[in-house]
Amino acid sequence: MSSTGTVVSGSGFSIIGDSVSGLAGGAIQGGFDIGFDTSNLGNFTEMLSFDVESINSSGYDQIIGAVTLTLDGNVLSSTPAVPEPGTMSLLASGLGAVFFVVRRRRRVR
Repeated sequence: MSSTGTVVSGSGFSIIGDSVSGLAGGAIQGGFDIGFDTSNLGNFTEMLSFDVESINSSGYDQIIGAVTLTLDGNVLSSTPAVPEPGTMSLLASGLGAVFFVVRRRRRVR
């Protein structure tokens, strides 16, 4: 069996060792590595296509099917959002109003 992977579309992944040749039925081959760079934020998709060819000693040599591998990755920011100054001043004024109402009710009694 032999096959070579072809990047159909996408970005964000590094692919090493996407070729197979002379692999007997039922055997495995290592060395297919996929890397993903997490230093860039966003959604990433990569699509690979493999045409699987079968060859045997009796002369059979045919493409027996296509395999498509889709890789998806999503890198989100790990930094928590910082409130805007307007949000903090609104919170402070709301707490001040609550404090004023509670203090006034205590004096009225």
